[in-house]
Amino acid sequence: MWERSGHKSSAVRVPDEHREQRYIFNGEPSPTVSGYVVRQNRRTIHRRMSTFNIILALFVLGIGIVFYIDNIIVVNQLVVDVNALQGKYQRQMETNAALQAEVNRKASLERIGKIASESLGMQYAQEQPEWFTVDPDLQERAEKTRRELEK
Repeated sequence: MWERSGHKSSAVRVPDEHREQRYIFNGEPSPTVSGYVVRQNRRTIHRRMSTFNIILALFVLGIGIVFYIDNIIVVNQLVVDVNALQGKYQRQMETNAALQAEVNRKASLERIGKIASESLGMQYAQEQPEWFTVDPDLQERAEKTRRELEK
């Protein structure tokens, strides 16, 4: 440690055994090497923890622990709920896929053609259908007749 001596500009290396002790609480510090200025120790502030502060700190700590444990329990319950909902969703998706496959099977053209020819005695057309147009007068007359029959 480099310290300045009482001389003008010479720096002297002070051995560790001659260094002053700064943390003296009883009595006056005595300089071990002459010519050095001894710095006074600061007065220490003794803060005493009151019983109320200790109880308050323990109470706050207890509340924090209770909230932490409650948070863990709630998160675990949410994980259980999420897993149950995922299972329900998966079962619903499997049911939807099975129903969609059944709809596709029942709506196939081959199945409908087979039922139409066997049960209803229908048959496929032998010639291509022709497109024709209906006159607007005939459309109005047909509409009028339909309304009369509904009444």
